[in-house]
Amino acid sequence: MPALLLEEMTWPEIEYVINNGCKTVVIPSGSIEQHGPHLAQVADTAIAEASAVDLARRLGNTLVAPVIRPGLSDHHLALPGTLSLRPEVFTGIIEDYVACYIKHGFENFILISSHGGNFNILEEITSSLNNKYPNNKFITGLPLQELLELLSGMEEEENMPEGTCGGHACEYETSVMLHLFPKHVRMEKARKGYVGRPTREILDRMHEGGIIAVSNIGVLGNPEQASAERGKRYFEKEQEALYKTVKKKLNNM
Repeated sequence: MPALLLEEMTWPEIEYVINNGCKTVVIPSGSIEQHGPHLAQVADTAIAEASAVDLARRLGNTLVAPVIRPGLSDHHLALPGTLSLRPEVFTGIIEDYVACYIKHGFENFILISSHGGNFNILEEITSSLNNKYPNNKFITGLPLQELLELLSGMEEEENMPEGTCGGHACEYETSVMLHLFPKHVRMEKARKGYVGRPTREILDRMHEGGIIAVSNIGVLGNPEQASAERGKRYFEKEQEALYKTVKKKLNNM
């Protein structure tokens, strides 16, 4: 297999791997949205692609679709630069990806996201696609609640105050970006935002009033002590959890 990213392959290369048993595609979605004063807007998209490539390597015989870059980010629009798709547009893009790839011979589809705002709609889309294409498999990655629990566990393992890995432009996300894409991080501008548990009340307040209703700088957590070393540990731990979840779902279908 000469590459994992479909967009970097030629059509004869893609045809060859399909004909030789490569039937699975990861469709990653991210966002183009504010990530505080220290992370570039591309953070979720960059992490989504890295996560998808790592997952494809672990699974084997799997390719990665082009990342769906804007996601559902209405709650970040108060801060400049954020793009947000309408739910029906986001859904339509995934449906069109799938229709094309099924025509070319792919059979299994893994829909993952690095942006929390996409999780619920991906579950809905996956259910709809499984009904529409009963001869194909459609699954999602880690549920959002499991991801939040994973972040909480990382805090404990690293002996950090509760809420440091708050889930947006936080210690976790900033460290992962320092590990994978340091050019997109301005550590000298990293500042503490809302530090506390991402409870249902906090999430509801954020989605109703936007992130500035919780943090006026757009940060949930504290990125001030982020490091590439911890980012490597965080990324590997999350990817192992993602792989186990995906493998289990594929085997159960």
